Amino acid sequence: MNLKNIVNGLRSRSHVRRLMAFWGVATVCALVTMAILTMPPAHSEAVLDTDPPVTGMPVTTRWFEPDGHAAVIRLLGEVVPLWQTAITAQIDGRIVFLSKRLQVGNIVRKGELLVQIAKRDFEARVAEAHSRLAAAEVRLLREERESWEARKNWKQSGLAGDPESPLVLRQPQLAAARAEVKAARAALEHAEMLLGYTDICAPFDGVIMQRGVNPGETLFAGNEVARLYGMESAEVGVHLNAAQWALLPEALHDIEVKLIDPQQNASWKARVIRESRHLSRDSRLRTLFLHVEQPLGQTPPLLPGTFVRAELRGKAIPDLLRIPETALTKQGVVWFVDRSDRLQPLRLEPVFYGEGVVYVGTPQTLGRPFRIAIAPNSSFTGGMVVQPMAPKGDK
Repeated sequence: MNLKNIVNGLRSRSHVRRLMAFWGVATVCALVTMAILTMPPAHSEAVLDTDPPVTGMPVTTRWFEPDGHAAVIRLLGEVVPLWQTAITAQIDGRIVFLSKRLQVGNIVRKGELLVQIAKRDFEARVAEAHSRLAAAEVRLLREERESWEARKNWKQSGLAGDPESPLVLRQPQLAAARAEVKAARAALEHAEMLLGYTDICAPFDGVIMQRGVNPGETLFAGNEVARLYGMESAEVGVHLNAAQWALLPEALHDIEVKLIDPQQNASWKARVIRESRHLSRDSRLRTLFLHVEQPLGQTPPLLPGTFVRAELRGKAIPDLLRIPETALTKQGVVWFVDRSDRLQPLRLEPVFYGEGVVYVGTPQTLGRPFRIAIAPNSSFTGGMVVQPMAPKGDK
């Protein structure tokens, strides 16, 4: 055997070994592949029990039915006394008496003496006026006597008709005497009135809100002594636009009115007493005046200057939806969810508001009852598919 034959034999045996190794690896891979394919799938039960994926944004919704509701108009106003006045001096003079009750917050009664001015000069004027009146009355009596005698003498003279001059019968003198008495009496009344002004009294029952004088001061006519607020009744003026006015019944005096102060968590009853007959030039609103009897005698007292919320119960309005305020966007849109879980936007005008709710008209284009998104957001679009969810806490 030569060298060439030996080399060819070695090459042939190497090729055979490589072929046998290749087919062995291929056989093993095929067996492993078949084993994997024939094995049962892992966690098959878990896959079967898994729900299908949900499509659509989760949206909190509630169902609503239209119904009739009595309108409630909520307005803000300030409590002001029906009567309030600045008590001023009518004459000049020095203060000789100042009531201890003339202090801010004290209650004073009608006719109660608050300040007294020195009387001496005014008493002198009254005495002088009395003297003038007495003298004028004496002169009048004298003239009446002389006029009577003059007429008697004229008749006794036998002359026909009346004398040429009225002085003969003293008619001008008599008229002057009568006028002098009248003037003297008026002067006396004036002097007595000025004397009466020395006593400065409360014109009505009220509360002292401000004091403007001190003991021993000299007052001049027009100086403010005190500021007094009446305590028998108070008013609240509330302003309504045309839409709110349309919610009121025709008989305004029958309206139920409640005044609420949220800071005190207190409320008071009131009644409508009158309405303004014109629109405000600045706001173009119309005013309704509410009346409260004995505001300081209430529990708690209704103090002047209190800002209150007035709730007026208006007429009943049918076919309204009572929805949360959050369901009405700033643009006035309510997002309804139809039977196919798609969003349907509708622009609805609020009729009136309640505590955290708004009353809107019932749309006629959708079926009843209505499913509404109670917390819409800016990503909503018309026709968008959503996943309706009940609010937390609802069963």
